[in-house]
Amino acid sequence: MNRGNYIQQVSSPLQQVQRHEVVEELSKAVSHSHEVLATATTVFPLTIFPDSVTIDREKLTITRRTFFRVAESMSIRIADILNVTTDVGPFFGALKISTRFFDPHKPYAVKYLWRDDAIKLKGILQGYIIALQKEIDCSALSTGQLTAMLEDLGTGALREEI
Repeated sequence: MNRGNYIQQVSSPLQQVQRHEVVEELSKAVSHSHEVLATATTVFPLTIFPDSVTIDREKLTITRRTFFRVAESMSIRIADILNVTTDVGPFFGALKISTRFFDPHKPYAVKYLWRDDAIKLKGILQGYIIALQKEIDCSALSTGQLTAMLEDLGTGALREEI
């Protein structure tokens, strides 16, 4: 038996176990990315091409549409978001997102969301940021439970004041 073949045969079961673990972890991450916690679209009157904001268990995705079937989509890991603020009026609201990658003095903004949608998105994101900072594992919660708890954590008593 050739020594090279022997080494490949000995290491092969270990590599198979490692591959299996990687496939399981990747499958779990993929399934989590399909679990949408919240979504909202811009609604400004006369907006032909509405933008959208989607939060899943892994990331925040902002899609800016400029024409039919033309869009710029940007995804930000929840862990990379530093802060989220809202500007709200009687009908509309704006979501402002500060991340590790954008200038902290000029956050990324999504304007002309419905007021309640902007508040809800802010609450979920802020709650998720707090949970990650406290190293809380949220994977065991159902999507509905997670959304409700994160929103409550992120907005708290603030919801009544707005």
